[in-house]
Formats: sequence, structure tokens, C-alpha cells
Amino acid sequence: MASKHYGTFSILDYSEETSSWSFNFGAITAVSLPGFLTDFGNLRTSLGNLITGTVKKEQWVGDSTVLSNVPPVDSNAQVELKFLLSYEADTTKKVFHSEIPTPDTAFLIPGTDEVDLTNVAVADFVTDFETIARSPDSDIETVTVLGMHLVGRNN
Repeated sequence: MASKHYGTFSILDYSEETSSWSFNFGAITAVSLPGFLTDFGNLRTSLGNLITGTVKKEQWVGDSTVLSNVPPVDSNAQVELKFLLSYEADTTKKVFHSEIPTPDTAFLIPGTDEVDLTNVAVADFVTDFETIARSPDSDIETVTVLGMHLVGRNN
């Protein structure tokens, strides 16, 4: 059974509701820790640029740090809306999905629910995600983002 290593960002919306987004990454060693911390920080920053909510908290295997309890000022920051991130494992080509709450809809291609992956902020997020993320099935298998689109809560 493969060891699981993961990170989670908790995101606060305008109504002070919280939702989270999680992803997998490879094992961390004493040698890789400085690079991992840099990559994790880069992903946090690019995630913050991708959404309208507030990145409230981050967590990775045994470390939980409250980053903010201040709700965002944008009333459109709602956990009921999400970016559905689709990505595949680079070797097995197995496709995975992950939901990112409080998306900034300004990153949508006009007239669609698709996120513009060529936008600088989005491209930064994709690069940072692909640098640190690993397949949920293997902590050594890298991943490639296939796309993102807007989804909402099914009631």
C-alpha cells in the first residue's frame, strides 16, 4: 500500500463558510523539505490569486497553520461555487478531479464555464500545482492539469 502525503487549504467565503481543497504530493525528506516548503508557498500564493475567497488555513502531513480568520470582502466569494480541476497521472494516465472553492469567475473564458488556462494567474497556479502535486494513487507519480471549469452545488 502506497504511503499518502497530502496538503489541504481551507478557504473562507463571504458568508464566513469554509470549504477545503486537498491534493497529494510525494514524500518529504530532510533534503527535500526546503524545496517542498517553497513549492507549497508558491501553490498557496497562486491559489489565492485564482479565487475570490480567503485562504484561511493550510495543512500538510502533521502541520496545521491558521493563516487568516478574516472573511473576504468580495460578496461573490461563496463556497457553493467551485473550480473543478481535472488532472491526470503522467504514467498511468488515470484522471482525477478536485474542487477549489470560491473561484474568481473573471478567469472564465467569456460565454463559457471553462477557465482560461493561458491567463497568467491561472498558468502560475497550474505550474505550481504540477510542481508539487502527485497522483492520489502514488506519491512519486507526477501529474498534468487537463483543465478547469466552473461548477456549483447540486441541491
